[in-house]
Amino acid sequence: MITKRIMELNKIYNEDCLITMSKMDDDSIDLIITSPPYNKAGYEGFIRKRHGKDSWCNRNVDYQDNPENDFMIESEYQLLQIKVLNEMWRILKPNGSIFYNHKVRVAQHKACHPIEWISKTKLTFRQQIIWDRKSSPAVSPIRYLPSTELIFWLTKTPCQPNFSRDRNTEFLGEVWRFSAEQNKLHPAPFPKILPDNIMNCIKDKEDIVVYDPYCGLGTTCISAKEHGFDYIGSDNSEEYCNIAKQRIEDSPKP
Repeated sequence: MITKRIMELNKIYNEDCLITMSKMDDDSIDLIITSPPYNKAGYEGFIRKRHGKDSWCNRNVDYQDNPENDFMIESEYQLLQIKVLNEMWRILKPNGSIFYNHKVRVAQHKACHPIEWISKTKLTFRQQIIWDRKSSPAVSPIRYLPSTELIFWLTKTPCQPNFSRDRNTEFLGEVWRFSAEQNKLHPAPFPKILPDNIMNCIKDKEDIVVYDPYCGLGTTCISAKEHGFDYIGSDNSEEYCNIAKQRIEDSPKP
């Protein structure tokens, strides 16, 4: 278990995920499920212009000039993600798994794929899952509507992880079709079915610790609680942390 410093389980930490992970032992986390900020406004140093029909830009979100809230120079963003992913590698158990949700982003007519920085980490790329969101947040007439996101299954080593595909799992293939969640409190929450579909496939379910470095409204932690797993979450936003704590408290026990 986590013993390097006093690290309380079943808690949301209002701090940068690198600070939280610095308190964790090597090989101490069973499962990481997360979706980092996509840096959609700061891609290649280009600040995205608002468009009247663009649902992402028109969300009522106060970014407060925080450089980690989607406004980083792309090269700096990728270096940060490499650092975060390598810390995930360090704390992950040898048979653990990371499910890292990201997408191909486009700015100034140029696409950027997450594998560009994932391939520079210590992690083993096990499988790519395609999330068909059934809709698109963009309406640009100059390209096909982007209606998918990617979930990268990453492991510490090439060995068999603690995983067994559960026949009761709703999505058995590598294309998952479900709508994105709509929530005015967060610009891009993923629905609980996403972490549920992963946690259903954990084979050995004893003493499982789940971590979400960018926990937002706490969906991963809620899923962990309902599966009877311990959880840890990190987020820079005090507002999100308070909402996550309340949502977890209101969620049912296993």
